[in-house]
Amino acid sequence: MEIELKAQHSEVHPRWRSIVDRRAEKLREFCADIVRLHITLVHSTHHLRGDEEVRLLATVPNDTLRVHKAKASMGDAIHAAFTALERELQEYAQRRKE
Repeated sequence: MEIELKAQHSEVHPRWRSIVDRRAEKLREFCADIVRLHITLVHSTHHLRGDEEVRLLATVPNDTLRVHKAKASMGDAIHAAFTALERELQEYAQRRKE
């Protein structure tokens, strides 16, 4: 699986990178078919709306899965996005079995 991690409006913090690496490794347990995982961490620059966003784009054979989550902290947003992607991968695996 090819992993691409980038950040908008900030730099990738080492703690965020370690969370992403652990969660990406866990994704391989759900679905070994993931060809590419693109992760974008978006830091809000607005002073009143401080939501942090995570956008995941997973390429699997014959499909592309997209997840977008926003939370108050980047760590929470990363966990929420990867949890949602795990659900999407489970649904994808069910569709492939049918």
